Amino acid sequence: MTEKDYKKVPVDDKAVHQEAVLQYGYGYRHVQALLMVLSLGVGYMARAHLGVTIVAMTSTKARHSEALETIANSTLRFDNTTTLVQNASYNLSQDEGTMVKVYDWPKSTQEMVLGAFFLGYGTMMFPTGLVCQRWGGKLPLQVALLVNGIVSIFTPWLTLWGGWRALAGCRVAQGLAQAGYYPALHSLLARWVPLSERGSLSSYVYTGSVLGTVVAFQVGGVLGASSWGWPATFWLAGTLCLLVFALLTVFGAASPADHKNSSKTKRTSFLDGSMMVSRGLLKARMPWRAVLTSRHTWAAFAAHVGSGVTFVFFFTQVPTYMHAVLRVDIKSSGLLSSLPYIASFFSTVLGGYFSDFLTNRNILSIKNARIICNSIGSVVPAAATAAVSFTGSVPLAVGCFVLSLATQGLVHTGWMVNYMDLAPNFSGGLMAIGNTFTNVFTVLMPLLVSALVTDVTNVYQWRILMFIMVGLIFFTNLFFVMFMSADTQHWNDNVEEKQDDPLNNSKQIEVTKC
Repeated sequence: MTEKDYKKVPVDDKAVHQEAVLQYGYGYRHVQALLMVLSLGVGYMARAHLGVTIVAMTSTKARHSEALETIANSTLRFDNTTTLVQNASYNLSQDEGTMVKVYDWPKSTQEMVLGAFFLGYGTMMFPTGLVCQRWGGKLPLQVALLVNGIVSIFTPWLTLWGGWRALAGCRVAQGLAQAGYYPALHSLLARWVPLSERGSLSSYVYTGSVLGTVVAFQVGGVLGASSWGWPATFWLAGTLCLLVFALLTVFGAASPADHKNSSKTKRTSFLDGSMMVSRGLLKARMPWRAVLTSRHTWAAFAAHVGSGVTFVFFFTQVPTYMHAVLRVDIKSSGLLSSLPYIASFFSTVLGGYFSDFLTNRNILSIKNARIICNSIGSVVPAAATAAVSFTGSVPLAVGCFVLSLATQGLVHTGWMVNYMDLAPNFSGGLMAIGNTFTNVFTVLMPLLVSALVTDVTNVYQWRILMFIMVGLIFFTNLFFVMFMSADTQHWNDNVEEKQDDPLNNSKQIEVTKC
């Protein structure tokens, strides 16, 4: 490899006082990015499919050639056995001799089950953020994948045994394990991705949530309407989680210094004015006072809340709206509900690359790029969501949902990347704080939905709920536009450097295939 294969990139004097050189093209960082996409994708599949699966779990309509028999506080004789069933119904398949339990849960109970995930998710947010800060992002991802895989596989049997309470308990456990997802991803991105690729590679990684949701809605609809029934969705999600856990364990690394080919990647630094973020070089201590008194971090937190609550609303409530108000069957509900996420995938990737293109060529400042992306990803979804509640046309409603989530994908190069702009050394911790605030609202959402939507077929009740979402999006984006900053904050330097690390004494660092 010759000197011509490298491009020199100046590093800010406040960072590590050295000149870095960057090799373009495919490298180890792209392998890590792919692992992040897969991890986030299967995690979101395990997380999001219940929005569609619960329609199949609580449906009272016959599907295919199955005869539906509803039983309340009575006995059921099946294959010469007697089983006492309370407040439940069964789908009996005469052709295959199978029995799929369908539950008679009211809307309020369904909302409690859907919201249980976020109870666990918010509870462990701070601890997992600290774990990411100290030990990197690989370990929290491994825990999340392993726990979600095991719990998903056993959920159908546990639900059969304990009803909605057992299902809610499984969701809480999955939420506890997934609490470290985004802090872990931010920690990994801060260590593996240079500033010049921050928008594009970060957006690429975050499409995992979109892909996972699309697959979840498709699988939940198809399997829920099949002879396998809704339990197969849990089994598939759990199996995929365990498979990606194995891949991450073998090929993943918390930082370039931890990579199995450390002789090459140990010398990696953060480029283009960012701090060196590498285990063994920096020992970070979260500057809590500076973080909580900075208007710039609060701007990112506000946008985080608005975007996060809206996204949760889409994958938990939209399938029910499609099924109850627009009269779309379960299988089609999963298919149509996934279309907005397919559009979001392409907009997220293209938005990230376009943002980097404009900022790297000084067409837009990083601040203006973040503001424009976040505003488009907030205002357009708000308007489209409001329009949905005024149409009874399925194609038009789906079109509004597609437009809404397609444009919302741009927030990945808005507030989400802004955490790394403000403090690359503490981006995982900042994400944990923002997620904690967001989950306060997402835990309250099922209570709000059950209070406002007492009749799931009443479009006027849904309209009130959607306008509340619209108001939240507008306010949080306005706060972000007014007070955000794309400059690295002074408290990002609140670290202790190890004097014995050879990187501290080098004048130039080669970044080889990272």
